Amino acid sequence: MNNQPLAGGLRDVVHIIPLGHEIDRAVAPFTKNKADRAYILAIPPDADLDPGMVKKQHYFVGRVTGRLQELGIAVTFVPVAMFDILDVLKVVSFLIRTEKEAGNAVYVNMSSCGRKTSVAVTLAAMVHEVPLYYVSADRYATGGGEEECEHGLSIVENVRTEVFQRFRIMMPKPENVMLLVELLQRKESGGDGMTSEEIIGFFHSIGVHGYEEEKLHTAERDAYQRAKKKRALLNRMNRGYLRELEEQGYVERRWQGRNFSIQVTKAGEHIACVSGLIPGSGVECKISCPMAGSVYLPVALVNLPGRLMIDLYGICGGIRKLTFPGRIICLQKWL
Repeated sequence: MNNQPLAGGLRDVVHIIPLGHEIDRAVAPFTKNKADRAYILAIPPDADLDPGMVKKQHYFVGRVTGRLQELGIAVTFVPVAMFDILDVLKVVSFLIRTEKEAGNAVYVNMSSCGRKTSVAVTLAAMVHEVPLYYVSADRYATGGGEEECEHGLSIVENVRTEVFQRFRIMMPKPENVMLLVELLQRKESGGDGMTSEEIIGFFHSIGVHGYEEEKLHTAERDAYQRAKKKRALLNRMNRGYLRELEEQGYVERRWQGRNFSIQVTKAGEHIACVSGLIPGSGVECKISCPMAGSVYLPVALVNLPGRLMIDLYGICGGIRKLTFPGRIICLQKWL
């Protein structure tokens, strides 16, 4: 998807900065390049980790936030389980997708965080085809102390920012990505995969071609259902969708007698998380609206004016876009 300018205005330049114990590597690029907004990703202030480490991390969050604000950059802090590669994939991918859909230019810093987080950040940027950059250090702070407090672990004296060459990472077809997301959501909720009947119902709910309502409720299909066959729909599901996912190693079948269920594999979980369709641990705000009830809105869209177009997960078991006009009557962070 190409970034398109917002109708009636210029697009924002947005940076995603996963942050470890760094200052210079997070701030230095903006001495030569301008940005409108930045997301700082770091462990939550109440993370169940060593209190000293959490306190130290949020010292760096505060320093980087202050420096960016001095440069006129609006900063949003997003708490993330930084040592959980799947949560990092979810959060970074969701932010990228949300900002791109709003027409904004997105850049991702992969040098301001630890190695494990950097792997997830790189994958997310490559999948969603946004610029990924690395800020080189001239030397490193040793032994902590004043230098580390002023610069972070890496000291940047001459700003050298390298933008990595993008290459395409092939994702499954969109319907299969949505199926992987559904399988992962069910697994995280304690479910046990999906039966063929449940997959047919899911494809129907998201409007997959061939599974539309008028085709699901024909006399022919009712006859299949009574006879426990449903051959046409099952063949279409197996040949058109499940075969691809099985060959790629993203799902597996588990048999119980004559029946089987489809389970998401570890590889499939990574694809679901990098899809950008799952918000992750710290990306949502809870919205109460008189026309839509309680929904979850990504922080990236909280300040957008006018009609809100948001992605909702879970309506009829699938992904739907919902537009609701009117006034938001209650807004609270869902962290």
